[in-house]
Amino acid sequence: MLGGLCDALVSFLLDVAWSRPSEEVEGPSGPSYDLEGAFNDNLDSDYELVKIAGSIFEPSRILFTLDATQYEAALTEWRLANPAEGEQEAAA
Repeated sequence: MLGGLCDALVSFLLDVAWSRPSEEVEGPSGPSYDLEGAFNDNLDSDYELVKIAGSIFEPSRILFTLDATQYEAALTEWRLANPAEGEQEAAA
């Protein structure tokens, strides 16, 4: 009986230890959707809203969610073409 209790206690402690977030884990290094408002507005004005089965989606949100690499590439290209607006976004 004591062996079963020890096993249960060790199992519980391991579950708790593995479920705690590590302090060493860093957040995502790419752009944040909410911090790139001017770029998102520009992208949304260039493309039409996407309607699927009655739901409406913003083009910028779709690109950010489904292809982060392409979103970041388009953001970089937009910043190079619009340096004043890109600096305002970075300052905000």
